[in-house]
Amino acid sequence: MQTFPESFLLLFFQVPLGGLFAIAATPFHELERGFYKSTAGVLFALGLVGFWGKTQLHGKSLLAGTRLGTQMEVVLYLLFLICFALYLYSLWGERVFFRARVFSSSILLGVAGLLIGSQSFHRAPLWSIETLIYPVSFLLSSLLLGGVTVGMLIGHWYLIDTGQSIDPFVRLFKFFLVSLITQTGFFLLMPLLLYAMGNAATASNLQQLLENHLLLLSTRLLVAQVCPLVLAYMIWRTLKIPHTMAATGLFYIALLGVFVGEILGREILALTALPF
Repeated sequence: MQTFPESFLLLFFQVPLGGLFAIAATPFHELERGFYKSTAGVLFALGLVGFWGKTQLHGKSLLAGTRLGTQMEVVLYLLFLICFALYLYSLWGERVFFRARVFSSSILLGVAGLLIGSQSFHRAPLWSIETLIYPVSFLLSSLLLGGVTVGMLIGHWYLIDTGQSIDPFVRLFKFFLVSLITQTGFFLLMPLLLYAMGNAATASNLQQLLENHLLLLSTRLLVAQVCPLVLAYMIWRTLKIPHTMAATGLFYIALLGVFVGEILGREILALTALPF
């Protein structure tokens, strides 16, 4: 079972990775290059902080070579950041083919790192339902975190470029909404799968969660699932007016709810080793 610092640092990997997926959902030729520069810069900075924290937390074990899985995760994380940095650099030039290559490479390396890293949070055998559920849960959290972050950032861009078409904002909103609905549905299904198909330790952890941490779980779902769903409806209504400033403000509140909920989820992960 991982500690809370290890679980919390996961956020700094998930946000930039999910942010790249969200950026991929935008129409590249309809937005100014400045949006991609500023957004990618924010996401890269978060990833860099997470990598620094990871190396500080596991510095001695990495040098001693005692944790092969962590070593592989850190190497993939580093390669992810290198490709991300190259993508950020490419935004100041016109090498479109190179930009596309490093952008797709950073996403692939990020997903691979998330897949490897997720396996350290459970003790089930390789051929188990946990091996599938944990990376899927982490990836869905990543998509939601990235979607709400980039959605909020694009709202700020509309405050700068007031004549911009509303379509890119709507596309990012849909990315956020689909990610939110998918994660909510997965959270409803996950306990049934873990209880019916998980190993004995996972079932015991699930029972511990429901008996000792039900309030924490309920707060997590209310703050990060129910409230953002209500806010998503309000964002959609404001975008239909359209009123981008109001939509950006609502995205701010949604971002706060999602981030607080995901932090509570990392506490659940640290306490019970369950990926809520």
